[in-house]
Order: sequence, then structure tokens, then C-alpha cells
Amino acid sequence: MQARPIALAGAGVLATWVCLWGVTPFADHMVQGASPAVADAGFGFVVFGAILLLALGLRKVAGLSWRWPGGAAVAEFGQGAAIGLGALLLAIGYCALAGTLGWGSGSVGRSTLPLGLLIVLVQVTAEEAMFRGYVQPLLVRGVGASGAVPLTAVSFAALHAVLGGMELVMLVNMLLGGILFGLLALQGGLWPAVGAHFAWNAVEQLGVGLDPNPGTGAFGAVIDLDLNGAALWGGSAAGLNASIAMGIALLAAILLVFRRRWA
Repeated sequence: MQARPIALAGAGVLATWVCLWGVTPFADHMVQGASPAVADAGFGFVVFGAILLLALGLRKVAGLSWRWPGGAAVAEFGQGAAIGLGALLLAIGYCALAGTLGWGSGSVGRSTLPLGLLIVLVQVTAEEAMFRGYVQPLLVRGVGASGAVPLTAVSFAALHAVLGGMELVMLVNMLLGGILFGLLALQGGLWPAVGAHFAWNAVEQLGVGLDPNPGTGAFGAVIDLDLNGAALWGGSAAGLNASIAMGIALLAAILLVFRRRWA
């Protein structure tokens, strides 16, 4: 166990919390009075852009290399996206079997969808750059891979819990998501983790309109599906994110990636 990389990783998590608490009020004030799409876009660019810049700066201080998207990185992103999309579709399928999936009446086919995709990409890249691109590699040095992945996932879930407040099922799902992204990063670097995270968030929010639940967000969605009924199968305001369907699907994806790494 090495103390310095562990301390640097912890400082990164703390710096992320401080950045969020400091930047969020400024972003809220900046977008006051704007249309919903413009407000969401401005907020996302400011908050997650700040986290991305923080992650890049911390990586440089810690001496961690950064590989910008190239041919190999694009392929890795695509592989991760396939896993993230497959897990999401599996979760939606479980909800359909449970009888909670149905058609909604939110806005569909809006011209702001490309802007929404860009915001989702900025958000997930910032989160992955910080947690799987900075915190996890340092913890791998400090405690080894077997400890780094779950510890990073715990810090990732805790950040979401502090910001939004979560019930137990949702917190467990965030933890499982962090483990999946961590295993992908351990196996293939940052970009598979970004791809999986992006595919899940983008399709859930902008593809099928399951986040928020019910309805759609400020950018609309290609189609609008809603979840109604049993809360454990997505029929709450938290939707799929607080469902056991999401947990089962993430566990299946984790087992797939784990077996592929150590096969």
C-alpha cells in the first residue's frame, strides 16, 4: 500500500465535491430566465466543463498520461457503448416483463436533441475523466486493482448521493454502474468506460425518454417511454435508476466484462 497515490486520489474526490458546490450556484444564476434547453445546456457546460478541466489538471500534476480520441480510442469507445446499450436494453426488457413499461406523452423528435447529446457527452466524459481517469489509476497504484475499482465506485456513488439524495436501490445501482465503468477502464483504458456511460445515459434520456420519469427532459427524446406501477420495477419518480431491473442488468454486464478480462 502506497500513501501518496491514495492521498492524491482522495484529494481529487474532495476537489470534485468542492468544485460542484462552488460552481453549481454560479451556473444556476447564469442560466436564470433562459429557455429549458438553453438553461440545461448552459448549466451542463459550466459545471461538467469545470470538472473536466479539474480532472485534466490533476492528471497532469499526478503524472498520469492522457490519450485523446484517435482510431483505437474510437473503437474502444464503441465497444464500451455496445456494452452500455446492451445493459440498458436488458433493464428495459425486465421492466417490460414486470408490466411497468408503457408509452408516455412527452415531447419527441425535437431539434434540440443534438445539443442534448453533446451535453451528455460532456457530462460523462467529465465524470469518467475524474473517477476512472484520475482517481482509479492512482488507487491502483496505492491499493491494487482489486481494491481500486470498488473504492472508486463508492466515491462515484457517494458523490451522486450527496448531490441528489438517493434511496438504497438507486445508490446500489450507482455503485454497480461505477464498478462496470471501472472494470472497463481497467481492461481497456478510459474510453470504453466513457462509451458505456454515454450510451446508457444518452439512450435512456434522449432515445427512449425514461429519464426523467414520466415525460421527457428539456431536449426531448426520439420516443417517450414511461414506467408506471411498482417502484422497484421503475414506477417511481426516479424511474429506471431506482429499479432492481437496472441492478440486474448492470450485474449481468459486470459479469460479462469480468469474465472477458480474466478468461
